[in-house]
Amino acid sequence: MADRAEKIRGCIGVKVVIMAQYSQVHQGVYEMGSGGSLTYHSTSTPSDPSSYGYFATGKPVPFPTNIEFEDSQRLIQQNVPAGPQRPVQRQPLRRRLGKTGLTIIILGTIVIVAACAILVYLWQGAEKARNRMPRGKEWDRIIFDNYVANVATLCSAAIRVSMIPQTCLTAASMAAIVPETAGCRLSDLARLSISRASSIDTSPWAIFLITKGNRKTLFHCIILLFSFLLSQAMNFTSTILLFDFETFPIAAPMVAKSISVGFDISKDTAVFSGVSYWQSRPSAHWRFAETRPSSQKLAPEDVADTGDVYRAMIPIADANDRTSLEYYSGPTIVTNMRTACVAPTFNNAKFEYVYTGSNATEGLYLHAEFNSSTGRESGPSINGSYPATLSCRINNEWDQTNSTSWPISLCSFNAKALAPKNNSFTNPLSRHPYNFHPVLLLNASDALHQLRPMNGPWMTATNENGTQLFQASVCFLSQNTPLLYNVAMTGRGMASEPTSIAKWKTLQGKNGTNLLKQLGIGASASDTEARDILDLKVLSGPESMADTGEEDWDDFIYSLIHFSLFDYRISGGWAFNNDALIGWFDTAASWPAHPEHSHLFQSVLQETDDPARAVQELFFRFYQMIFHDTLPYFTQQQAVSTINVKHVLIPSRWTGLIIVLSGVILHLALMLVIIIMFMASTKSSILGNAWHDVSQIISPETSAVVEAVSSSGMRDVDVAKWAKSTGSDEYMYGLSTYADNKIRRR
Repeated sequence: MADRAEKIRGCIGVKVVIMAQYSQVHQGVYEMGSGGSLTYHSTSTPSDPSSYGYFATGKPVPFPTNIEFEDSQRLIQQNVPAGPQRPVQRQPLRRRLGKTGLTIIILGTIVIVAACAILVYLWQGAEKARNRMPRGKEWDRIIFDNYVANVATLCSAAIRVSMIPQTCLTAASMAAIVPETAGCRLSDLARLSISRASSIDTSPWAIFLITKGNRKTLFHCIILLFSFLLSQAMNFTSTILLFDFETFPIAAPMVAKSISVGFDISKDTAVFSGVSYWQSRPSAHWRFAETRPSSQKLAPEDVADTGDVYRAMIPIADANDRTSLEYYSGPTIVTNMRTACVAPTFNNAKFEYVYTGSNATEGLYLHAEFNSSTGRESGPSINGSYPATLSCRINNEWDQTNSTSWPISLCSFNAKALAPKNNSFTNPLSRHPYNFHPVLLLNASDALHQLRPMNGPWMTATNENGTQLFQASVCFLSQNTPLLYNVAMTGRGMASEPTSIAKWKTLQGKNGTNLLKQLGIGASASDTEARDILDLKVLSGPESMADTGEEDWDDFIYSLIHFSLFDYRISGGWAFNNDALIGWFDTAASWPAHPEHSHLFQSVLQETDDPARAVQELFFRFYQMIFHDTLPYFTQQQAVSTINVKHVLIPSRWTGLIIVLSGVILHLALMLVIIIMFMASTKSSILGNAWHDVSQIISPETSAVVEAVSSSGMRDVDVAKWAKSTGSDEYMYGLSTYADNKIRRR
C-alpha cells in the first residue's frame, strides 16, 4: 500500500509541475500545497500583453526585457508531447470549400461563361450583318427591338456579380493557404482567421498586405495583386463593351405586307388630274431596278441602238423606304424602252417663220416630208408605204455666251399614218411586238440651203460653203403597254436618291453626276451597286394591270400615256436649251421642257454623244413620273416581301469584347490556380466556418494575447506593437500539421 501511495504522489507531482509550467503562459503559476491542494500565484511579466501599461495619453508603455517571454516559450516547447504524433487527416475538398464555396465556383462560372457566350453571339451576329451574311432570328429580335444595349449591360453585370464572390473566395482560400504553408506573423493571425471565415467578402488586397512582407509568400503576393487589380478593372466592363458600339445600317428581317399595285375593277378609282409631264418637275429621281438580257442582237453600226434594257419601278411612295430597300419580291411594272436612232431621209423640207398671233408659238418652223424608207433594216420604220410629215419649231434665237446647252428641239410626227407594228420584231420581255414611236431631234444652226445624209444617227444640213446648219436624227422609242411582272429586286441600301439641281438660268451640262451615275453614265452599267440601284430578276409575267385581265383596260392606260407624251405638245415639239433661249417671254415660258428634263437630256447627250441613250433616259423619266403619279390611285392589293436597311446600334469592332474576355479568362485562370493550391496545400482549413477558424488560432502560443485583448481592450495596432517589441513578429506562425490543428511557431 505504501508503494502504491508513493506512485500516486509522484504522478500528481508531475501533473502539478506540468500545469504550473503551462499556466506561466497565462497570468500566474499553480503550486502544490502541503495538504495536496493547488494554489495560484499571479505574476506580472513584461512578455504578457496585459502587463502593458498606459499613460493618460493612451499610449502603451513598452518594456525592453524579453527574457521571461522566452522562458515561457521554452516551457511551451517542452510540453510538446514526446514521440510520434498522428498527422492531421486531410479534410475532403467539398468540406474545406463548403457548400457556399462550391456554389460560388460552379454557379458563378456557369453564369460567366453563359454571359460571355451571349456577348460573343451578339458580336458574331453583328459581324455577319455587316458582311450581309445570314444571322440568327434571336439576334434580329435583340437588335431591332432595341434590346442590344440592355443585353450587353446585363451580361457585363452578370460577369461582375459572379466574379466578385469568386474573387473573395480565392482571397479566403489564400488566407487559408498561408498559415498552413509559409505561415505569418503573430499579429496577422487574427485577420487571416477572419478572412478564412468570411469567404464571401474577403478582399485580395487585405491578404496581399498581410503576406507582402514574407519572402516565402512572394508567389502568393503576385497572384493576390493580379486578382485585386483585375477585379478593379472588371468594374468597367460595361464601359469597355460600349466602346465597341456604334450606329450602323444593316438589313432588317424580311417583312411580308400588302401594297396596292394595279387596279381592282370592283373598286372605285379616283380620277387623277392630268399634268403636263414635259413641263413638270419630277418630284424625285426615283430609284429603280435594272437588268439586261445576257445576249441580244443590236442594230448596225450606223444606227444608235440602246438594246433591250429592263427596268422595274419600285411601288413604294416613301423616299426613305425606297433608299433603304435591299430586297423586294412581288409584282410591279417593268419597262423595256429600247430606242434606236437613224439619220432621216428627207423628200423635201423648208423653213418658214410662222406668225401664229401668239408670242408663245410664233417662230421659225421646219416643214418636212420624210421618205418612207427612214428606219432600219429588220427594225422599225417611219412609215409603211408613204411619206410621213412633220411641222416643228426650231431654235433661231439663243445666247450661247454662258451656256453649254445644244439648241435642240424634240419634235413629234403627225401620227395619222405611222407604220403599223412589226409583228416579227418582238419585245423579249413581254413577248409582244414592239410599239415603236418616232420622234425627231433637231440641233439648230444657221440658214438652210441643202440636205446631205451622213454616216451614223445624225443627218447634217449645210450651206453652199459647207457650213453646218443643223443636225437631225429620227429616234424610234418603244412605248410600253404597262403590264405587271412578278419580280425580285436585290441590292444595297443607299444614303439618298439624287437631288434636283437644275434651274432655269443655271443649267449646266456637267452637273448632276449622281443622277448620271444612277442611269449608268460614268459607271459600269452592270454594276448596280455602284449606281445605287437594285438588280432585277423577272420571275414571271406579264399580267394585266386590271385584276380581271381585260385587255381593254390596258389599252386605255396605254392611250393615256401616249397622249401625255406624244400628242400633247406646243409648237410641234419641245426645246431643251432653257438657259440659252431668248426672245418673247411667252416663248421662254411655254416652249422649253422643264429644266430638269433639259438638264437630263443635255447631260446624257453630251456625255455619251448618243441620241438614242438621251431619248431613252428622258422617256424613262417620264414613265417614272407617270407611275409614281398614279401610285396613290392603285386599288389592287398585292402581297409582297421586303427587306429594308435600318440604322441600329450594334457592335462594330471586337476590341472591347476581346479585352473583357481576356479579363474573364485571366480571372478563371487565377481562380483555378488558387483552388489547386488550396487543394494541395491545405488539410484542416474549412472556409466560411467562424468557430472552426477561431478555435484553430487559440493555442498555448496565442492564448495570452487572446485573454489580454479580451480583458484590457487592446486594439490591433497595440497587439502589433507588442508583438514587435517582444520580437514575436520575427517568427512565423502557422497551423500545426498534427492532430491538434493549433497555431504553432515555426
